Amino acid sequence: MSNRQQRRMQEKSLRKQPGNAQQPVVTAANAASAFQAAVQYHRTSRFREAESLYRQLLALDAGHVGALSGLGMIEFQAGRYEAALDMVQRAIALGAAEPGFFMNLGAVCVKLGRPDEAVTAFREAIARDPRYGDPYYDLGNLYLAQGKAGDAVAVFDACMAARGRDYHALAYQAHALAEAGRNDEAGRLLDFDTYVKTFAFEPPDGFADMASFNKALGRYIKTHPTLQGNVMSTENGRHTGELIKPPLGPMEGMVARIDEAVRWYKSQLPGDPTHPAVRWAPERWRLTAWGVVMHDKGHERPHIHPNGWLSGVFYLHLPAVVAEPARRPEGWLEFGRPTAHLNVSGGYDIRQYQPAYGQMFLFPSYFYHGTVPFRSDERRICVAFDVEPVA
Repeated sequence: MSNRQQRRMQEKSLRKQPGNAQQPVVTAANAASAFQAAVQYHRTSRFREAESLYRQLLALDAGHVGALSGLGMIEFQAGRYEAALDMVQRAIALGAAEPGFFMNLGAVCVKLGRPDEAVTAFREAIARDPRYGDPYYDLGNLYLAQGKAGDAVAVFDACMAARGRDYHALAYQAHALAEAGRNDEAGRLLDFDTYVKTFAFEPPDGFADMASFNKALGRYIKTHPTLQGNVMSTENGRHTGELIKPPLGPMEGMVARIDEAVRWYKSQLPGDPTHPAVRWAPERWRLTAWGVVMHDKGHERPHIHPNGWLSGVFYLHLPAVVAEPARRPEGWLEFGRPTAHLNVSGGYDIRQYQPAYGQMFLFPSYFYHGTVPFRSDERRICVAFDVEPVA
């Protein structure tokens, strides 16, 4: 029997079985395929199916390290931290040496209120792979929770020394510096006056004015086949997948304008090669873009775009409340408020900007940004994009 035939038989045996419609049967013969299926279920948030397969694999082999780790993380996500700790520790005791296992151990220890053990686990993960970012982020955030902002700054410095451009670490570092009372350094990194810029442009070729272009691109986004509700950082709204792929439609003209804006932004950068927004400015880049359609109570939670160097947003339809003085700053773009899970006490500089037609906002991708919720029956439609460096 060929390998292909064997794989087909294994996959067939994982399909729903008569009389047990929801539970695939895992055997020694199909264990490898079962584990691959469990991992895929786990990645796509189908936790019940993943858990079933992990448990069946462990029934066959109590020392299956991958199943122990996977099930441990499902227990973690369900808030069953003692069970999660047991499984992750068992996996490590069985010889699991990858840094991710120690990263998971640290995350569980944080939830169990065992910070010293968490620190040890995160540092072990870093030692095993200094270019693995997650343990730096979680270790620094743990130090912030303990009131050790200076230690957090040092962790984020070490992360960037090991990994180079890392906007996740940089975003955390900016707020850690403020938490440590190093406000001048924090303000230099979060210099909104210098690095948040607006770019106005003419309508792309083929459109008589901006109104007709906005209408065409807005219709393209509202009818895009990838439009989904409440994904990514979007609340009470819908978010498309990638827009820069065929058929481009009116996005073809938008791509040209974005490239024009990026070149303009680079020409406006200050002559400070030590600032990360300047130091990491790419010579070559690729664009990725998506559309967002918000409705009543719509907003974006604070977030960053760690894969980008520069990010931007362009508005196609704005509810009237955005321009009403009595309702300001509903629907406005906001900078400076960090993600809710970052352990900082507050006191950060919040800036809010009123969106306007024909105006593109450009800003470093490590700036935390979001939108202020608005109340209206009208839609708020925009195109957002990232400028990702190409080596």
